[in-house]
Amino acid sequence: MGSFIRFFMAAVAGALLFVPVASAADGGCYGYLTEMVRSSNFPFRYVTKDKVNLLIDEDDGEKVRAQLFYETDGSGIIGWVEYDVSKHVLRNTSAELEEPVALTFDTGFAKGYAQCLAKAGDADEQ
Repeated sequence: MGSFIRFFMAAVAGALLFVPVASAADGGCYGYLTEMVRSSNFPFRYVTKDKVNLLIDEDDGEKVRAQLFYETDGSGIIGWVEYDVSKHVLRNTSAELEEPVALTFDTGFAKGYAQCLAKAGDADEQ
């Protein structure tokens, strides 16, 4: 029994290494999107990545559109992104809505977001 528990704990720890964690305090499933953007090559110019937050403009289940901002005395808008949920593609839509720029990011956050949505869907069905 002891070896099974050690194996189980090692498997759980290994799984956690592959899927970054975003807590409900960080916006539930949207916390994964925030971390996805922070890990991306979005051209952050006025603030460090860790200060960036998302304001969800639209979420139709297929695409999530969000405004990037940071807390300031005035308007701290940095830009906009769009995330294609099924294709796991994050795009910078700040400059060109007709031809948004695909961003690279830590794909572990896409996996975490998908798993979070699946769990939320399972909870809604019960």
